[in-house]
Amino acid sequence: MYYHPIFNYTMSGRKFEKILRCFNSSEGISINPCDRLHKVSTLVDILKNKFQSNFSPYEALSLNESMLLWRGRLLFRQYIKNKKNKYGIKFFELCTPDGYVLNTEIYKGKTDQVSNGSKINDLVIRLMKPYLNKGHHLYMDNFYNSVDLSNILYKKKTHTTGTLRSNRKKNPKSITTKTLKLKFGQHVFAKKGPIYVIRWRDKREVLSITTGHKPEMVSVKNKYGQQKMKPKHIAEYNLNMSGIDRSDQMISYYSSPRKTIRWYKKVIFHFLDISVWNAYYLYKKSLSTSNYRFIDFREAIIQKLIYLPENIIHGNQLIKNKNIRRNMNNLPRPTSPILGHMQEKIPHPPGITI
Repeated sequence: MYYHPIFNYTMSGRKFEKILRCFNSSEGISINPCDRLHKVSTLVDILKNKFQSNFSPYEALSLNESMLLWRGRLLFRQYIKNKKNKYGIKFFELCTPDGYVLNTEIYKGKTDQVSNGSKINDLVIRLMKPYLNKGHHLYMDNFYNSVDLSNILYKKKTHTTGTLRSNRKKNPKSITTKTLKLKFGQHVFAKKGPIYVIRWRDKREVLSITTGHKPEMVSVKNKYGQQKMKPKHIAEYNLNMSGIDRSDQMISYYSSPRKTIRWYKKVIFHFLDISVWNAYYLYKKSLSTSNYRFIDFREAIIQKLIYLPENIIHGNQLIKNKNIRRNMNNLPRPTSPILGHMQEKIPHPPGITI
């Protein structure tokens, strides 16, 4: 597949450059020109609906940020020092603990609309909307968690667990006060209704919040196989919070985005990578085998899309056997505009005459 004649066999370099130059996912004139994401919003909505309709997650869900590298000039570019790509376009992603992306939202800058007490609460409710009132358990870090958010989600039959910032509103002062000193392994908690706010001392003090676990200590193994006592909700948080990291890890191995001056192209190709990873995840779930690698899955997709015969062993066979191209040209092409490279006349946007 990676032998040079394959590329010329599929399409010429000039044709590829022409397609890439005009490549976009917008519908001509935007319905809402003020929307900063109108060039990708249609595609993103379609993919999110596909992600959610093709897989029903289990109880545990995780929410965190992901960064797509972008160092160009962009109004909503972000900087997160703890990420591998410190500068870029920020994605808020809702995932399963093993990495399947269920819902995502692109950060597009500051907004003034607030309906659930804060912008963070609004963001979490939007991402969790398809999964509310279904008994899920959401794991988040201290950027999202608060007493108010836990109350809102608990009323919608959704538990929350995660770390908590000490300066959040409505935190119990008896737990967050600086005068409270804990010894190693000690923990204290405060309870109000279904919400527990817990302070635990490990190598440093950790403040956390949960509605799905009681503050009890359990024995867990660390990465060296040593037994250690931890609060149960902390152990569950560590176990279920790595979904976004798993997704980013798998996508980074075979990343499609390349250097470009158009940010929306990079976003489109990034969503292509997410789609392929989600497809592989579902394929593995249904196949129940551990021998089929991600790279094998991607190569099988490419081979089908470019109509490469399965009996081709070496690229030289495309040169020696000229009948292959002639026979492949006679095969019926797909009607979907996404899969083919056939020329098609694009209609003018409504209201424009040339």
